[in-house]
Amino acid sequence: MLKKGTRGRLLVALVLLVISANFIRSTIEVLNSKKRLQEAQEKENSLIIERDALKKQIEYKKTGEYIEESARNELNMIREGEKVFVLEEEKPVPGDVAAASDTGELVPSNDTEDPNWYLWYKLFF
Repeated sequence: MLKKGTRGRLLVALVLLVISANFIRSTIEVLNSKKRLQEAQEKENSLIIERDALKKQIEYKKTGEYIEESARNELNMIREGEKVFVLEEEKPVPGDVAAASDTGELVPSNDTEDPNWYLWYKLFF
């Protein structure tokens, strides 16, 4: 059996161990809480910035400039008295100019005269 002094020392050591374990656990919780608080503040700041950007966007979309721009671009509308000129894209004529020579000059292509298997051969070799 243990002596009275030894039992008392073990009891005090056990109580101190429990107290220190609880102190360490509460310290870790406080540190984690600070980290969560910082993350929440950063998220709040980013949301505030996003909110301000959206408010600016809403204010811009209320202006006549945006309304006119979207009417012209999305609805293809024009003002009264304006004329619209539509330019057709040039479509390349087959066999007209297809490749560039080693000097960088454009040369006419003779692709229509070569058989298909030879064109593939020229492509890879």
